[in-house]
Amino acid sequence: MCYEIRDIDQQIEVVLTGTIGVKEATSIRQHLFPLIQREFSGITFHLEAVPDMDSSGLGLLLAVQKICTDFHATVTFTGMHERLQERLTMAGITF
Repeated sequence: MCYEIRDIDQQIEVVLTGTIGVKEATSIRQHLFPLIQREFSGITFHLEAVPDMDSSGLGLLLAVQKICTDFHATVTFTGMHERLQERLTMAGITF
């Protein structure tokens, strides 16, 4: 798994690749959360290359969605495979 996080004009882009587990979710959280503690307008997660995600990854996305709601920012998920989309929906992640 690898990821890239870009902050462009208060819009954060997160490109994820591979399966997201505990180790990956922790690393992403450590890099992403400092960015969302300051002013931002939205976050886009690019999930085209994510075949699967465990509860740690789902928890990360839920936490980011909650923070975005609290800060009146948008969160967008793009390119989800059908199986991953079903898991996100079951976890309560809206898109």
